[in-house]
Amino acid sequence: MVPEPTTLVDAVADPKRREAETAIRQPEDTIVYVEGGLDRAFFRKHTSAPNLTFTKIGKKKGKLEILSTVSKAEYSYGIVDMDYDFDSTMVVGPRLVDTSQQCCLYSYVTLHGGSAEITDLAIKVVQDVCQRQRDPMLNMIRNQMIDRLRFNRPQFENFVAERTKAKLYRGHLGKTPETRAPAEGECNWSDVESSNGNPVRDLITDAMSQGYELFKQEYSKKISAAGVNDHAISDAIILLFKDQYPGFQDRESKIKNEIDRELNRLTIGMGNSDMANYFLSELGLIVD
Repeated sequence: MVPEPTTLVDAVADPKRREAETAIRQPEDTIVYVEGGLDRAFFRKHTSAPNLTFTKIGKKKGKLEILSTVSKAEYSYGIVDMDYDFDSTMVVGPRLVDTSQQCCLYSYVTLHGGSAEITDLAIKVVQDVCQRQRDPMLNMIRNQMIDRLRFNRPQFENFVAERTKAKLYRGHLGKTPETRAPAEGECNWSDVESSNGNPVRDLITDAMSQGYELFKQEYSKKISAAGVNDHAISDAIILLFKDQYPGFQDRESKIKNEIDRELNRLTIGMGNSDMANYFLSELGLIVD
């Protein structure tokens, strides 16, 4: 994936730069740190409150860095995914809020007014990506790919749900030797549509499997309420392109970027200002 260039807004909101500025004077705007490009675009689109600057915490950084930065930076706020922190115990203080009880912003949006039909969402993504790539071969196989999604709707949704659970479990474990990449390697499309497929072969090792099953049992209700992760949807769509499109290897980076871009666009389109304002209200940045 091509690295996203640092924007002027993100450069100005850099934590070290803001710390230096705060030592001189109180900043004119309020920084709200978010985890990724979807989160940033969502709040910029659906927020009209003045003097709020939404920015990503930085490349290869996420929730933990936001929690740390906001705890030290007096004039900053943070919006993070709940992930595996089902009781939001990691979110401490009035300047932090998470997507509880949903695992991420995508799940929050789909639960609060957007469609939860992830296969229909995937079909829209496939249609758009095929059109944007302008490859006659993709136009020829587009309907075939969509038919595969429709025919395998239950399997596709089960695949996404299981990968979401596995990602939550890996987060729950933290960065330990146990979470090393499994020897089985990557998933393929047969892991989606086959009853014998393994949706988590690249996420859960044999050593992790017992703990993973216990995790799912112990937190079954909270996992169910958490919804699905948009990255798991992206994973499944990529496997479809990889299986069906002979030119995938040559266009892999472009296709992956297009999938992410279209998923983000559709998610933002399902959102509204009420959803964004909920988080800002929880942070005390706006008054209901």
